[in-house]
Amino acid sequence: MTFLAFAALLLPGTAWWAWMGKRKQDPMVSLAQVIGVSLSLIILIAELLFLIRVNLTIAGLMLILLIFIILGILGFIKRGFRFQRKYLPHLIISLVFLSLTLFLRFYQARELLLPNWVDSQHHYLIIRVILENGGLPETLSPYLEGPFYYHFGYHAVTAFFTAISGMQIGDAMLLFGQVLNAAVSLSIYALGKTLWRDWRPAAIAGLLVSFGTRMPAYYLSWGRYTLLTGMILLPLAMSLAITMLRKPRPWRHTVSLAVLTSGLLLSHYFAASLLAIFLVLLTTAHMLPRLKHWAKSAAALLPIFLGSVLGLLLASPWFWRVIQFYPGQPKVSTALPETLNGLINTVVDGSYTWQLLGPTSNHWLLLVAGIGILLGLLHKKNYGFVLWSLLIALMSIPWGISFNPFRPDHFVIISFLPLVLWAGYMVWQAGLLLRKWSGKRWAELTLFSLFLVGWIAWSFPLSTNIVNPVTVMVTEDDIAALNWVRQNAPEDARFFINTTHWQNGVYRGVDGGGWILPYTGRWSLVPTVFYGFSPDKEGNLLLRDWGETASQISTCSDEFWSVVEEADLDWVYVREGIGGLETEGLAGCMGVEKVYKGKSVSIWKRTDYNNTTNFSKEP
Repeated sequence: MTFLAFAALLLPGTAWWAWMGKRKQDPMVSLAQVIGVSLSLIILIAELLFLIRVNLTIAGLMLILLIFIILGILGFIKRGFRFQRKYLPHLIISLVFLSLTLFLRFYQARELLLPNWVDSQHHYLIIRVILENGGLPETLSPYLEGPFYYHFGYHAVTAFFTAISGMQIGDAMLLFGQVLNAAVSLSIYALGKTLWRDWRPAAIAGLLVSFGTRMPAYYLSWGRYTLLTGMILLPLAMSLAITMLRKPRPWRHTVSLAVLTSGLLLSHYFAASLLAIFLVLLTTAHMLPRLKHWAKSAAALLPIFLGSVLGLLLASPWFWRVIQFYPGQPKVSTALPETLNGLINTVVDGSYTWQLLGPTSNHWLLLVAGIGILLGLLHKKNYGFVLWSLLIALMSIPWGISFNPFRPDHFVIISFLPLVLWAGYMVWQAGLLLRKWSGKRWAELTLFSLFLVGWIAWSFPLSTNIVNPVTVMVTEDDIAALNWVRQNAPEDARFFINTTHWQNGVYRGVDGGGWILPYTGRWSLVPTVFYGFSPDKEGNLLLRDWGETASQISTCSDEFWSVVEEADLDWVYVREGIGGLETEGLAGCMGVEKVYKGKSVSIWKRTDYNNTTNFSKEP
């Protein structure tokens, strides 16, 4: 069923490729495009069904898949399909490369029981509601109140995969998330092939991002699956825009760009902003040297403009919803070090930005990529991508102008994309130069091999255990306790859990208690950090007050009972060694009794609902 689910995921993209795909093309590029278009079409179908208020059943899902099968067959009949034997080595290498990348990604997630860290909790909850609703919901009720307006691309596709495979949501998120992580390398290869018109620098970039860099593999630690989806679609949209600019293409390329753009817009707003920036810089780099013939130059940009606008129009119904409900306000701000000594100390001690750019092998890769950008400037190639890469580097600096809600560290964690591409370009150029000097082709291949083997051997040991232990919130004991809650706690149960500050005044759970709402459907004191997205300011403030109070509680004090009363709580979840309230703080408290005891997790139930504010720990 898992295999069939992955096959089903590729059907929309395969149908598109049957009608619009380029036949004489590197199979790895074609596979990347099929994956990207499949993701985008599933996302657009989810949006359409929401707009026309249709909820899918399994039968309806099967009908949609059948339609794509028929479209694919008709497309292959109409346009024909004949595999060219010269591409067989490329296909074999592509499959081996993808298999090795998948193996590493699965190995990196081997010890996780649920998707990691804080964001995974509301991703799980959104997928759960989509499955229960049969499509995108108006709200996340009965679990959370308030309108649902979040970028939903990843959630819609994962819900699709979960429904077809029959897997548990958490398992599906982990498995499918690592497949998405591996697919990023294919998209980067496709962009590199377009930029340099040669497979060698593209292959170097793809191998580096799979086996040599910390990002995007480290996204597993954070559960940044929405950004991961965006980082698959972004390089594909950039690649198609460059291709259309170099040589005007038929209408089908404009349509394809619209599909990829809309999928990106609905998958991650930051990644979509990166595409918008790239298109502006691509236009600037194209127009400035051709101002004397501006009309002809602008005409070459028209298909890209039409594709981008059409993509925006396809996503606009959901964007209008975001504009209506998003409580924040985008703004431009500046940040500067207070003193010169403060700047020097930060650089010397190592800033958070430098840590994200690590480890040491990645720091040295910055030098290689920097030389590659200089070569790009000297060779007057791909100025649009040069400008975009330099802007990413500039925006990664923690001081200067920032565009809220996008922080400098957001730019840092996506900088692997230009980093590996320019590193691949630099090594390729060095190989060509060596070949020219020596007159030997093997000299170029030797340089490529030595660089890749050496750099991957240097970086690879650091990537096998990519998960940061600090971000692991769930143990086997937590899973056992959560399963007990599923089976024994009533659906209207409300849990006290230990909390800590997250960001922007929002509080989060510190252990398996944070998973109570998404995993079991029961309410907890901090119902995932997603409550901060609600436009209900008064409700948010109340939840934040409860979360702050809970973070300071270590026994059944007056503050504890005050929160219990106000939030109408009747259960308590604690894990030893995590958070302020532990078993010792509850032992002997009148009004609660232990109903579950695992190795480290205990669950307590409120036994008396009268005059609880006078209860205290027995002397």
